[in-house]
Amino acid sequence: MKRITALIGLAFMLTLSGFGQAAYDVSLTGINHVPPVGTPAFGTLEVWFDSDTLYVRGSFSDLMGYYWAGHIHFGEPGRTGNRLFRLRPELSEDQREGRFHESENKFALRPAQRQALRNGNLYVVISSHRHQQGEIRGQIPRM
Repeated sequence: MKRITALIGLAFMLTLSGFGQAAYDVSLTGINHVPPVGTPAFGTLEVWFDSDTLYVRGSFSDLMGYYWAGHIHFGEPGRTGNRLFRLRPELSEDQREGRFHESENKFALRPAQRQALRNGNLYVVISSHRHQQGEIRGQIPRM
């Protein structure tokens, strides 16, 4: 009986480890923006989803103006959409680069938002004072 209980416990632990979410990279560039923006700015984010929560960490740099805002939007690749969540960066002294820490950038998703994430219909936009509608963008992959 102990052996069966141990095997069931091991199988349960292996099953749970299979549900651990992989992290996905998101490249932020001006060419990804709609319409495209000629900018030296770029960024890389790591995103993952666990227990109905989306986590974001990463960085951006070389904005053409000081940081204005960062958001997660609803929208298909190549299309614009509504803002869903405001990102909270730690900014450099000149405010043209910053880092996102997952402790400050975690978002509980509603069922429709989870479906959009599964379909690859969420994206990130970082805006600068010079490009207030967005300077760099990256599509969050299907999860």
